[in-house]
Amino acid sequence: MIGKFAIRDGKVDYAIRYVETARYKAEKAARRALFGQYRNPFTDTPEAAGIDRTVANTTPVWHAGRLFMTKEDGLAYEVDPETLETRGRWDYYGALKSETFTAHPRLDPETGELFFFGYEAGGLCSTDVAYCIADRDGKLVSEQWFQQPYCSTIHDFAITERHAVFPIFPTTADLDRLRAGGPHWAHRQDLESWVAIMPRYGKVDEMRWFKGPRGVSAFHLVNAFDDGDLVHLDICLTDTNAFAFMREAGGVHRAQHEIQGGLTRWTFDLTKPGDTFESRVIGPPGDMPRLRDADQGRPYRSAWYLTVNPQGGPRCRAGGRRSPSP
Repeated sequence: MIGKFAIRDGKVDYAIRYVETARYKAEKAARRALFGQYRNPFTDTPEAAGIDRTVANTTPVWHAGRLFMTKEDGLAYEVDPETLETRGRWDYYGALKSETFTAHPRLDPETGELFFFGYEAGGLCSTDVAYCIADRDGKLVSEQWFQQPYCSTIHDFAITERHAVFPIFPTTADLDRLRAGGPHWAHRQDLESWVAIMPRYGKVDEMRWFKGPRGVSAFHLVNAFDDGDLVHLDICLTDTNAFAFMREAGGVHRAQHEIQGGLTRWTFDLTKPGDTFESRVIGPPGDMPRLRDADQGRPYRSAWYLTVNPQGGPRCRAGGRRSPSP
């Protein structure tokens, strides 16, 4: 669903509408559930075959005068910003070939370009990733595909003024598991993480891969920025997957309060050979970061995210965090 506050002449009106995805329309017409387990089409009813499964429920994205509702398992849906009526799936007038569109694109505050990607871009459990750029007028000007080391949930990525940064963590999908009726995601504590960095206007064959720690996980990234030949990436890192249903599907059984982590800065020296990088904790554990739009992809002074006081129990608070100097 999408909600809207309209503030005019000192008065506030509120509206809320369902995003009329293909899935929503099919179930509304059938007047019953047609779709089964989370992101597992093999558990759907026969009537659901071939219907787009996304619910477009993660992030509203505004770009080039259009409002999109996004979820990473399908394409975006365009919504009328005035009426909230659904206009339909958005594929850049047929130009976009990826089957998916991230819920966390990055908008450059100076150029007005939208940088985005889709994983499982070629279909269910594929290792295809599409890296795309739409110009300030909303025209798709670039779509390049590359392969990730295993089929992982690439929930977020980052840009700098010169680079695109793709972190990959070992929460994996497996087609045989799905066919058997199992979960889409299972965390692999034994697999290494990876980070791919490429020139943001370059070619994917210029991509450089860096090997990260085993079993770690991050869903959201605060920001990334250039510092000479260094690239800094600030991430909400945990030592295993923070979602119980994903880690337990992979045989990782840990109490939630035992999970370790923190706001972490990964620094990559692009002048050095090899696949290693530096890591240091710069803040307490937490997630759901928010950055000033003007600071996207650039050195920044502060950001905000939710954190927990480890001595005071599960009380959450919004915490501002000054970005340390490199």
